[in-house]
Amino acid sequence: MKERDENRETLRERICRGLDIEPDVFPHEGMVEIRGRSSMTVRGCGRILVYRPDEIRLEMGASEITVWGEKLVCTSYYLGAVGIEGRIKAINFGEVGK
Repeated sequence: MKERDENRETLRERICRGLDIEPDVFPHEGMVEIRGRSSMTVRGCGRILVYRPDEIRLEMGASEITVWGEKLVCTSYYLGAVGIEGRIKAINFGEVGK
């Protein structure tokens, strides 16, 4: 199997650039909504990888999102959307397992 050149644009990226639209308007793309420092919703999630009061890590396809804070809880988990509440201190987007 051929490895994809990291600098090469995908078809989706070329379409978005050509039409001047954001890539997250496509279905099945992740979307993060943050409301203040105490509430957020993440859409397009797979599994919950880590669930602790100070860290919640969610799988999003080949990437993941990590939320650090205090008293973090998942308030909802429905059809790939996760609601998180607590004192949010930091958010990181990365690749799974890195």
